[in-house]
Amino acid sequence: MLNQPRLDEIMRLLAQQQRVKASELASLLYVSEETIRRDFKYLEEMGKLRRIHGGAILPQLQDEPPLQVRSRIKPQAKASIANKAAELVTEGMVLFLDTGTSTLSLAHRLTQFSQLRVITNSLDIAQVITSQSDNKVLVAPGDVRRKDNALIGPHTLEFAGQFHYDIAFMGIGAIDLELGLMDYQEAEAMLRRRLVRHSRRGVILADDGKFGHRLFINTLPFSAITTLVTNRPLPAQFATRLEQDNVEILYA
Repeated sequence: MLNQPRLDEIMRLLAQQQRVKASELASLLYVSEETIRRDFKYLEEMGKLRRIHGGAILPQLQDEPPLQVRSRIKPQAKASIANKAAELVTEGMVLFLDTGTSTLSLAHRLTQFSQLRVITNSLDIAQVITSQSDNKVLVAPGDVRRKDNALIGPHTLEFAGQFHYDIAFMGIGAIDLELGLMDYQEAEAMLRRRLVRHSRRGVILADDGKFGHRLFINTLPFSAITTLVTNRPLPAQFATRLEQDNVEILYA
């Protein structure tokens, strides 16, 4: 059972020290290290800390965690979002999947198809689809970003703009009521701006943890996309704003 006062104390100590060790917390709070590791796992899934070997640190607000860390955050929500997003796909479509944990989850669902043409800037997504299906995959050129096997840069942008997509499935860093869709890095933002201009349907995959946060880069206004897929009913103000901008909301 999770103990809220213990979780609060972990976060208080982390705020003071910037880094905490599981062994020291276990001794201080009179619980096992296994219990502390479970607490770390829960708090990481809530986006409140980042696990490291033997302990935990505070996440950096403007620094997106590595893909392996992000994949541990809300995995069930991302799986349900991927299942819902896959309902938009029919055989023969041309799709773009950008880099991210939600789009990677969607890639696994797309292996049930066999006649798609998938363009992606993710080496992981390309590997999943080519190894598990007969769909055609085209990988965008670019500089490899090691933390998530993404291909980014001017060559990626130029390549993405050569095609027209039935659907561009995109992740997003954060969603703010006033500023819209936001990202950690300019590379993602520029690619997503390019994709919505070249797609019949621009679809954002975003779990409920993305709403109500601001990041450094304004990527797109709500009106630039056609569809948003999420895992829980949105707060009323977000639902109203999206409906005003004619964005279709799909709940997993």
